[in-house]
Amino acid sequence: MARVWEEFLTQEDREVARRRNLRVPHGPGRKTALLVIDMQVTAIGEDRPIHEQLERYPGACGPHAWAAIPVQQRLLAAARAAGMPVIYSKHVFHPHTGLAKSASGVFAASDPRSEIQAEVAMQPGDILLEKQTPSCFTFTNLHMILSELGVDGLLTVGNSTSGCVRASCVEGEAMGYKMMVVEEGVFDRIQMSHAAALFDMQFKICDVIDEAAAMAIIAGPDAVQKSA
Repeated sequence: MARVWEEFLTQEDREVARRRNLRVPHGPGRKTALLVIDMQVTAIGEDRPIHEQLERYPGACGPHAWAAIPVQQRLLAAARAAGMPVIYSKHVFHPHTGLAKSASGVFAASDPRSEIQAEVAMQPGDILLEKQTPSCFTFTNLHMILSELGVDGLLTVGNSTSGCVRASCVEGEAMGYKMMVVEEGVFDRIQMSHAAALFDMQFKICDVIDEAAAMAIIAGPDAVQKSA
């Protein structure tokens, strides 16, 4: 498939990438989980032009988010059916933490916009981690959760490509996890940022795969070999 970043590359960029790809894809880990990053109402907004809804949803990604939601729904359904661990992150501030952002704002726990979008809601058996920084690993118990589950690879979807997704993948790879971003399952409010972040991750940091490859990983090793 055509990669989303291709339209932004100059001819020089293409030649450098062709001659100097600095990393070889590592593929999935021995045991993989699906990580759904910050699929919260404020980051999604409504399926209409972003600039028309920024007062109500300051972080809205609008149509870009809604294009990714059906992909996420299919991956979630497949992962749950296969018994793959499903882990959600939520960027949220509670009053009991004493942090100033818990008093007001779209990520305050008291604000309905901090909740996970209903179309990709958690189900019984899913795991939730809460965070206050871009990365899902920083100051959270994600590493402990993954260690207990025996997970060493993460299929990653959610919000936003250039922010929390990228930050989580950088830190996850540094900690030894095999991070894989599902291209159609992540999104950003600025398309150039989305494309550049995906290119950077594929070129330097982790694997960027499509939905079909992610489905094969969920289905198991035999399916991965057939899709290769």
